[in-house]
Amino acid sequence: MGAFLSKHWFKLVTVVLLAVIVGAIISQLNKPEITKFTLNEKAPDFTLENIDGRQVSLNDTDGKVRIVYFFFSFCPDVCPPTTFKLSQVQEILQKKKAFGTKTAFYSISFDPERDTRERLQEYSSYYEPDPEAWFFLRGDSEEAMKDLAYQYKVGVQKDKNGNFMHSNVFALIDKQGNLRHFYLVDDDLKPERIANDMIALSNE
Repeated sequence: MGAFLSKHWFKLVTVVLLAVIVGAIISQLNKPEITKFTLNEKAPDFTLENIDGRQVSLNDTDGKVRIVYFFFSFCPDVCPPTTFKLSQVQEILQKKKAFGTKTAFYSISFDPERDTRERLQEYSSYYEPDPEAWFFLRGDSEEAMKDLAYQYKVGVQKDKNGNFMHSNVFALIDKQGNLRHFYLVDDDLKPERIANDMIALSNE
C-alpha cells in the first residue's frame, strides 16, 4: 500500500484537487443570485384603501420586506404580466414559508376613478393573492396617487384616451422601511431573483 501511494501520490492529489474545484463550481452555480443593494433611503409612507375597505399603511408591515408596485387595472399591456410575475414571486415565497411571515406586497392603483374597490377585487382575484400579505390599494384622487408614485420615482402620464404611460418598476423596501432597490420589470427579471433578494433582506 505504501509503495502504491508513493508511486501514485501525484495522481491522487490531482484527483482530490479536481474534486474540490468541481465541488466549488457546483456550489457557486447552485448559489442563488442576490442583488447588491446600493440604495438606502427612507420609503415614503402611505395610508390607502384596501379592497376589503380597510385603511392600510406601509408602516403596518414594518418588520417585513416589501415590494411596492404602481399600476392600473385597465392597463392594456405591461401591468397584467407584471402582476402575474408578482404572483410567481408570491408562490416561491409561500413554498419557502416566507410570505406573510417575512414579506408582503403592495399593488397601488394610480387610477382611483376607474379602479373602484369592486374593480380591484375582480382584477386581483385572477392572481390568487394572499389577502393577509398582498394588498391592492387605491387612494382618494388621481393627483394624490400620481404624487405618491413620483415619490417612489415612478413616472405617470395620462394620455388623451384616459390610459396611463408609466414606469414599470418594483420598489424593494427592507424591514426598517428603507428603499433598497428598484427593479426594472422586463422578461429578464426572474421571480426567483426577487424572492431570493427578499429572503436575504429579511435575514439582515
